Amino acid sequence: MNREFLEVPGKRPTFDTASTSDEEIHLSARQHPPGTSTPPENDVEGHEGASFPIEEPDDNREEWDNKAQFYMGVISYAVGLGNVWRFPYLCQKNGGGAFLIPYIIMMALGGLPLFLIELGIGQRLRTGPIGVWNAIHPYLGGVGVSAAIVSYLVALYYNVIITWCLYYLGQSFRLELPWAKCPTSANGTMDRECEMSSSPTMYFWNRDALDTSESIGNLEGFNPRITISLICAWTLIYLCVMKGIKSSGKVMYATATFPYVVTTIFLIRSITLEGAWEGLGYMIHPDLHMLYNPNVWLEAATQIFYSMGLGFGGLIAFGSYNPLKNNCKRDAFWLALCNILTSLYTAVVIFCVLGYMAHSNMRNCVEKDMTIMAATYRDVFASAADVERHFGYEGYIELMENEFKGNYSDMAMNSQFCNYHKIITEAAEGTGLAFVVFTEAILKFPFPPVWSILFFLMLLSLGLGSMFGTLEGVITSLNDSRLITVKKPILTAVLCGSACAIGLLFSTKAGQYWVALFDHFAGSYALMCVAFCEVIAVVYVYGFRRFSRDIEYMTGSYPSNYYLYTWRFITPTIMLVLFTTSFIQCFSRLPTYFAYDKATAKQVEAEYPVWALFIAFGMVVAAIAPVPLVWFLRKFKIWKADDVPAAQKCLGATASTTYMLKSEPSFNRMTESSVSMNEIERTHR
Repeated sequence: MNREFLEVPGKRPTFDTASTSDEEIHLSARQHPPGTSTPPENDVEGHEGASFPIEEPDDNREEWDNKAQFYMGVISYAVGLGNVWRFPYLCQKNGGGAFLIPYIIMMALGGLPLFLIELGIGQRLRTGPIGVWNAIHPYLGGVGVSAAIVSYLVALYYNVIITWCLYYLGQSFRLELPWAKCPTSANGTMDRECEMSSSPTMYFWNRDALDTSESIGNLEGFNPRITISLICAWTLIYLCVMKGIKSSGKVMYATATFPYVVTTIFLIRSITLEGAWEGLGYMIHPDLHMLYNPNVWLEAATQIFYSMGLGFGGLIAFGSYNPLKNNCKRDAFWLALCNILTSLYTAVVIFCVLGYMAHSNMRNCVEKDMTIMAATYRDVFASAADVERHFGYEGYIELMENEFKGNYSDMAMNSQFCNYHKIITEAAEGTGLAFVVFTEAILKFPFPPVWSILFFLMLLSLGLGSMFGTLEGVITSLNDSRLITVKKPILTAVLCGSACAIGLLFSTKAGQYWVALFDHFAGSYALMCVAFCEVIAVVYVYGFRRFSRDIEYMTGSYPSNYYLYTWRFITPTIMLVLFTTSFIQCFSRLPTYFAYDKATAKQVEAEYPVWALFIAFGMVVAAIAPVPLVWFLRKFKIWKADDVPAAQKCLGATASTTYMLKSEPSFNRMTESSVSMNEIERTHR
């Protein structure tokens, strides 16, 4: 039997015998539970004209005060450390401008369609993220559980970024910032490792702050400074989540705009630095060979999900607090555009400073090379200054590029062959790129400590806001599942305590390598799986026609073919292909990370050991296992659908909106119905 439950704007939903599955009829039955009014017999006019009312949303549900507050709420939720820390790091890692190509393509073909799905389904069903998937079908209850597990895994390493911010903030309360210059010994000799490093800020990051080991397997004990900062960070988060965040919604106007003000100030200063435009040129000029690597496309897609908050459930929560008649299509477009422009805006600042650092390092390299030439041809040049006067700076670079052909062929054996492209890629690499680059920019401001404090307070406000919401979502999901009945302060203490204990791994001297591992697999593969399940659930279980009519009912216009084709075919296909090819590539070529080589003070690419990949694989399996597990338990009646309530609290609320998103009256229980298929048929017979 093939029917479709259709909803016409301004009318009660009707059955169409032409097109839908039994699952969608099951959904309509659940929305019309026993005890609600049934359509009278004389209201039935055959199958095509028959009507069947759905449960109307609760009029008492809390809503945003105004549209601006909703916009600021989503921006403060979505714009976070992912834009400041993760996007520039991935952009630099994956070929500069080459990464922008898959990033923009994935935004158009994956990010925006999924953004509208989450906002739209939340706005239409008016319930929290786990409740949405249970309401669509009991078998899909595991999707919300998987989202909660991914949130917990991301919170583990996300809080380490906050830990680093806390440490740098503490070091900023000095008249002279500790990363301003290389340390010297008692006799005035500069530290050799710092001298070889690309900059004092890079040395401070790898040696003073993290005291980095040389591989992911060399833990080399705990770093006391980072360990203390990590414990402080989790204690701070515990106190805030335990007490709850009750601040005015107006706070969002400050939390959403403050990062833009600080970033703009940094942009004005960084763009005037010598070499800034060369850095921008590197960002814009693509290394097209990187586009053949499926991991580049995977990381572009997951960065879209990561920075926009897709797959975590937060956008479903925000959408559920909009009025039912709200143009979520327009909201999705403008908010997605704002997010991608924010990432690019931040990347401009990063690459301006990278250009400055590369320009300085290139200049130093060329000067050292001129010194070598002066020593090689002593009868021609008295000093390096003579070499520069003879050739000029640009002329000497051209001579190097031609491999010193002609009268100076002996230099081919002695030259360092300074290469700007290689130098800018080595200027700052790995997870600490933003820390190295921004601290370098801070040194160029008047009164650097003041700007350092301001910048790291900004990072803390971004990071803590996301952490509060992410952890609050995990806690409330556990509370509402009725699987755990302990009081919230105790449950919060258990979660924060366990996360802190696991997080001690990140406070070892190999900590930044473990952050990269968790980010690559928990923040990429697992998140991709959850997002894929969401698309399948809405498009093929809830029904794309029904969802399209929901959008038409709420916005007044039917979704364009762009959305219909991306929802049905392009978005799920892209995610499936990317996940599959990336997974296959893991077996053909081991994934890599940047390891710090103390001997050269450089970041070198190294393969993950096999045992580390087994840990990563275990994380991904643990994150997606609830989806098939809940299906199995409910399919074979091992676990009844009513065991888990459909309405859940919102996952991923920001610090300034948690109080609005956590009250019990705000959530509607979409009651499971015992109306059978036979009863529906008798009603419309």
